[in-house]
Amino acid sequence: MEDFEPGAIWPADDPDSEQIREVYSRFGLAMYMAQVLEHGMVNALLVLRVLPTMKEHADRTSWDDAFERFYDAELAKTFGNMVRALEDAAVPKDMLDRLRAAKVHRDHLAHRFFREHDLDFMTRAGRTKMIAECEDLVELFRWLDRDLEALVGPQLTRFGITPEWIEKHARLIEREARLAPG
Repeated sequence: MEDFEPGAIWPADDPDSEQIREVYSRFGLAMYMAQVLEHGMVNALLVLRVLPTMKEHADRTSWDDAFERFYDAELAKTFGNMVRALEDAAVPKDMLDRLRAAKVHRDHLAHRFFREHDLDFMTRAGRTKMIAECEDLVELFRWLDRDLEALVGPQLTRFGITPEWIEKHARLIEREARLAPG
């Protein structure tokens, strides 16, 4: 590590090193998708609970403040508490059951994955097994997030938030990110 500049990509000199890097990469992708799902749960709550109160705010500043407070409070919750919040938001039971099962997988990934795969990590076949498990979790979290989006999609449309609106704002954010210093 000390021989490389911060942020440099370290070389992988042999197939085992490459595969080890892939284990870490797929683990990171699986954890990333778990966090995408967490944001998806908060977004669903926002659509189901907060957007309907928009007209109750006296002005845009009041709405923006309420929006930010809600987002900050919900994102501070654990995965399990996010699922519990969705219980009160009329989310179908089968979706809640799938989210609870995803929580078990997410917790395993975050707290026990490498410990429970300690011997697997020592062999090529074991590392392949670890990579495959992470790939399965990426897909699980991705599909659950998509299903949550589909669940709240009609509500979004009622508030004028269409796929085109989302795409337009995503492009604006991307442009802003490219123009940001650093």
